[in-house]
Amino acid sequence: MSGRIRIAFKRLCARFLARCDGSVLPLFTLSLVPIVGLVGAAVDYSRANNIRSGLRGALDSALLAGARDGSTNWADVVANFFNSNLQLKGGTISSANFSLTADRAYAGAVSAVVPTNFLGLFGINSINVDVSATATVAPVGGSYCVLALNPTAQQALQLTGNASITITAPNCVLQVNSSNIDAVDMTGNSLINSVKNCFVGGVRKYGNSSISPAPDAKCTSVPDPFTAPSFRPFVEPCKFTNYNLSGNKTVTLQPGVYCGGMNFSGPVNVKFAPGLFIIKDGTITETGGTFTGQGVSFFLTGSGASLQLSGQADWHIVAPTDGPLPGFAIFLDPNGPSGLAASSSSLSGQSELYFEGVVYLPQQQVTVSGNAEAIATSPYTSFIADTLRFVGNGKLIINNDMTQTSVPIPTALKVQTNGKLTLTR
Repeated sequence: MSGRIRIAFKRLCARFLARCDGSVLPLFTLSLVPIVGLVGAAVDYSRANNIRSGLRGALDSALLAGARDGSTNWADVVANFFNSNLQLKGGTISSANFSLTADRAYAGAVSAVVPTNFLGLFGINSINVDVSATATVAPVGGSYCVLALNPTAQQALQLTGNASITITAPNCVLQVNSSNIDAVDMTGNSLINSVKNCFVGGVRKYGNSSISPAPDAKCTSVPDPFTAPSFRPFVEPCKFTNYNLSGNKTVTLQPGVYCGGMNFSGPVNVKFAPGLFIIKDGTITETGGTFTGQGVSFFLTGSGASLQLSGQADWHIVAPTDGPLPGFAIFLDPNGPSGLAASSSSLSGQSELYFEGVVYLPQQQVTVSGNAEAIATSPYTSFIADTLRFVGNGKLIINNDMTQTSVPIPTALKVQTNGKLTLTR
């Protein structure tokens, strides 16, 4: 029986070969092309998906490690963890970016190029693979009321004479990032009396200076929470140039771009209408007067951007609840300032400095001196700078009571230490 089947099969093959000069063999051969292409594509894409899965696993683990670290070195932690756990066989990393978002979430995006084997026959030489993820840490309560950002500076927080920092607000952290042995320097009768002191580096005290409570021994540095590009508003063309006001005058100023800064002298009475005041390529200076504003933000950027307040003046500024910079009374562009004046801001000799909202002056040494009393009686404020100096009788008083204000606390300012980790893709 099997012999007959074999004979019949040979006859069938003979008939097929006898017709090879016709259309059957070419058609059969052509039909193999898409079949081989589909099989080859499946093989190449399967390999690319395997590489994508490996990238995603390495990125997820790295971001969780960075969020768990939560310090100024978080990006290095992410990069090291990612590289040590990545097993990339048959592909090449083309880009890897890690960033801190406006809400202080830890974001990552990685791209790889996977060369093809079969698809190259059809002009497709590689497959691009992209993965992204974000790790967040739920706030555990409390926020940073005072934050000196510099990671290494000597005397990152300095108090001399009768200068003092008094913080009675609950869940309010005084944070100094510097790891220097002399990160916090106190002389004379200076005083720090707060709810929680978190100093990464050491404290040096001289004279009758005192600090309470003792600094937390397990503090780590925290990243600047406001460097994300989304915080920087668009700067339109100049609306005013080299604005000056002097003498016994009363004015209401409108929001807009003030190029060359603002200069006030004498007993002026200035009301800022609600909105965003952009101070470009200049300084806000005054030698006296009264300054008020409800729903007002100042954005300082460009050459010489700073505050130089030196007269017996009263400032009463309440930050907006919405708009480009909700919650910020003063926001210094962390990437834009340049020039000599941009290295420092000075608040000296003032009668009262009331800022309800965040005062953000990164990359600057901020000095409060004379009889200046900063942030007195405000129901909410946070004071952030590169380094801070309180000289003479300069005072910083924070009595935050969030039930008495509608100004929002930016999410990035809330303490995350030991908070619950969440990963999203």
